Order: sequence, then structure tokens, then C-alpha cells
Amino acid sequence: MQAQMTNSSFEFNDEADQFYSSLEVGVTVHDSKTGDICYANEYAEDVYGYPKEKLSTIDLVEVSTDSLSRSGFIKRIRAAAEGHSQQFEWRITRPSGEVLWIEMCLSELTVEGQSYVIGIVRNIDDYKMKLRHFHLLNRIIRHNFRNKLQIVSGGFSQIDRQYDGAKVFDQMRRAIAELVKLTSWVNKITSLNGAEENTDRINVRTMLEEEVDKYRSNYPEIDWEIRSENVYIDANPLLRKAFHELIDNAVRHNSHEGLAITVSASENMADQQIDIQVSDTGQPIPDIEITPLLNSEEPDQLKHGDKIGLWEVQTIVNRHRGMLKLKENSTEQKVIEITLPLADPK
Repeated sequence: MQAQMTNSSFEFNDEADQFYSSLEVGVTVHDSKTGDICYANEYAEDVYGYPKEKLSTIDLVEVSTDSLSRSGFIKRIRAAAEGHSQQFEWRITRPSGEVLWIEMCLSELTVEGQSYVIGIVRNIDDYKMKLRHFHLLNRIIRHNFRNKLQIVSGGFSQIDRQYDGAKVFDQMRRAIAELVKLTSWVNKITSLNGAEENTDRINVRTMLEEEVDKYRSNYPEIDWEIRSENVYIDANPLLRKAFHELIDNAVRHNSHEGLAITVSASENMADQQIDIQVSDTGQPIPDIEITPLLNSEEPDQLKHGDKIGLWEVQTIVNRHRGMLKLKENSTEQKVIEITLPLADPK
């Protein structure tokens, strides 16, 4: 299998192109100095969501959602060209607005004395999602379940030592209620694996209005505001739980005096995405709860925080090929943003 070169392009011969097109991994050939894509097989087109002609013109760093810089990417390309193979994971945004994880392996390639870099690209989004579920459920079992069971166990010991066990029974009832809620949540979050195809076309404005209405009548002292266009997404019914959790957190964890909660949604047609924000004027989210989100760490890295709400939201959003961002977290305002792909036009 040979490659052919012209003054303006790189291409494999028919035999080689047919071979690489038959592979169930993406294959890209990059300029060893600029990182530009000179060749891409059909699988690489599917992974990135762009046709070959477009792939040769886009900047891969621009479609990345992570903090990979152009200089960092070029450094990896040149290291691979010098014989030091590179392997790394990053997230990209497809032209459809979907966000997904990919794995890229870079190695040297020499054709007719010319230096190139060949890239092997795989869509690892399902793998990352299953890994996140594993870490999340493992953390819940190790931390949350264990803590609640210790309360119950300690309660029985106290009952044996004292006559009036009313206070102890109350603690035990609360702990058991939390365990029931946790098991219910685990059942819902694990069902995401089997419910991927179960999506509906949802009007985001209607969904946000319904969620806010659940709280508006019970908390009239809060200043509520909805700013949303009629925009649509294809979503699993569990996505509603993510917005419920964010609004509920703003209500439960702040004083209601002078509190303003705003939910908004708007189209980003350039990226085929919708940006949905939940903001409030309450207290900032503690660092212990947000550090893992900011650092893209897995849930088992959260050693001391007891809350799983943001992990729940992030897991649901990731399942929908979206992103969860903390846009602002100050004493004046905190803003949490969820970015999701727009629904296919119908």
C-alpha cells in the first residue's frame, strides 16, 4: 500500500484508501509541522462529523472543548514526527452541537522521504460514560451509603444504652429515608445506559416554565424570572431531573430574603447548540463541591463532600452529549450553564 503526493495534497492509492476506509477506527494523516489534516478515512469523518474536504480546512484545536492549546497540539504532533508516539483523550464539538470524548494516538509516518504524522482516532464517549457511572456509583456506595448505615448502626447501639431513644429513632429514620432516596437515584441514573434511544422532542421553554412553576407558588418571596425562546432539544425524560436539581439547589441552599433566581435558554446557531443557564444571587457554591467539576475529575476524587447533586446533573448532561459549566461563582451571582445539541430540524 502506497501513498501518493502532489504539490497540494496527500492521498493514498486506491488499495490503501480502500484498506483504511474499511477500518473501524478513524485514520488521519497530519502535516508534521502544522498539524493540518492531509487525509482522513470515512470513520474519521464520522467521529469528527465533518466531510474530508472540510476536515482539511478546520483547526482541530478550535473544535476541542478542553483546554488544549494550539501550541500544545503542535508539540504533540512534532514529538510524534520525531518518533515519540503520543496518546491522549480530549472532547470535541461536532457541527451538530454534540460533545463527545475521543482518543487520539499519533505516530510518525514517512512517505517518499517526507515526514508526516498518522493519527488513530476512536470515539470513546460510551466508554467514558460507563466509567463515570462506575466511579459515581462506587463513590455513593463507599461514602454516602456507608455514612448513613453507620448512623443506623450507631443508633441501635445508643438505644441499647439509654431509655429514651426518641432522638435516636429520629436520626435513624432520616438516615433510612436518605438511603431509600439514594437507591431510587441509583436506579434512575443506571437506567440511562438502556434508555439512550428513548428520547423525545422537548420545548425547552415549556420545560423550564413547568419546573419554575413547581416552586413559584411555594416560594413567592423569591424573585423568579424566565428568559427563553421556543427552542427544541431531543432528550431523555431524565434530563428534566437535571434542571430540577439546579433550581432546587438554588432554593434550598440560600436565604430567600432578596434572592433572585433566573433561568434562561437561547440558541447558538453557529455551533448548533442551545445554552441554558440557571443563575441566582445567593451564596457561592463551596469549593469542595465544585473543584472536581472544574478539574474534570471523576466522582471518586471527591473525598469529603456529601452532595451528589452536581455529579448527578453532570452525568445526565454528558449522556445527552452536552456540557456542564460553572460560568460564575461569586458573592453577587452564581451561574451554571448547560450546553446541549439542538434538535434535528423537522
